[in-house]
Amino acid sequence: MQQPPQGAWSGHDQMKPAAEYDIRYGHNLVTDTSSNWRDYIAVTSPTAFSKVKPILAQLPKATSFPEAMDFEYLEGLTQDLPNASMVVGIGGGLALDAAKYVALRKQLPLVLVPTIVSTGAIIHSVFAKWEGRNLGDAAEWPWIDPEYVLVDYDVVLSAPSNLNIAGIGDVLCTYSTVCEWKRHTRLGNGEPYDPNQAVSMFDHHKEIIEKFPKTLDQKGQLTVESVDVIMKAVQDRDERNLRHPNAPAGDHSFIVAVELANDRSWVHGELAALGAVIIAWQTGEKTSEFIADLDRCKVRWRPLAMGMKADELHRGLRECISYMGDTSRGRDMHSVLREEPVIDNRFEELWAWLETL
Repeated sequence: MQQPPQGAWSGHDQMKPAAEYDIRYGHNLVTDTSSNWRDYIAVTSPTAFSKVKPILAQLPKATSFPEAMDFEYLEGLTQDLPNASMVVGIGGGLALDAAKYVALRKQLPLVLVPTIVSTGAIIHSVFAKWEGRNLGDAAEWPWIDPEYVLVDYDVVLSAPSNLNIAGIGDVLCTYSTVCEWKRHTRLGNGEPYDPNQAVSMFDHHKEIIEKFPKTLDQKGQLTVESVDVIMKAVQDRDERNLRHPNAPAGDHSFIVAVELANDRSWVHGELAALGAVIIAWQTGEKTSEFIADLDRCKVRWRPLAMGMKADELHRGLRECISYMGDTSRGRDMHSVLREEPVIDNRFEELWAWLETL
């Protein structure tokens, strides 16, 4: 008899750690493995499914193309899907997290097939509770452990390079936590900055910066080795991150605030890297060195390269003030972006500086 999956609508401290995920790497994995998928629901995007459909050995019983992560929306979407034996998430972060919702609600086994390797959704059982573009209280986020993850090199390498490389940006952006802690130390807030607590994170960053550029081919394109380095970087991040009350991850709150203020999305890891650059700049912490590391790894983070206009960034930075202090949703983040906001004249200085880079 089929056992229900491991998961719940709260208590995500019980989820499987990223280091314990069953991640399978190789060529032709989708074709070889999908021959065993019977009576399944595919939760995906039109772009991702068009890429994977020709290589599926078994087509899904039903296919769902979620357009948002709002829970009320996902509930309606799930109710419209038929009974099945399993759920397969195919695509980027939104598709994979929506697949978790469907699988948990229907109590079905879950398999994840990322078409890009830049998202933490691949190795995090937890998925955020969304209300439109606003995040709900993290204490109420649900989780479900997938049976396994398929990293099919042929699928991943067919995606635009910047979408995969964004995973490097999503890891290196944690430099912002050091910037924030050093700022609190200068202000005399809480425990002084302890560099020993950041050693593991900095070693991780150094390893990525040294290894990743060497994996690119002679034309600067991604290789199988590149995919491996990005995946390992994302998977190892949880154990190497700096965690301290004076070291908030303002870069990720910056992402949500910018997208909430503008009602549109950008590439997650690229936006995280931009947020970290701005935090480093506003705190005066070795910004040029950090930018050099991002550029060496070919992370696209500059606003214009991402398709972001000055007024969109300004709106997002203004939104950080209220978003990071929204205690009704369990947020009270003491980030420089909230307490020394980059708005008005200070934003003009920021944008002028960004245009010189």
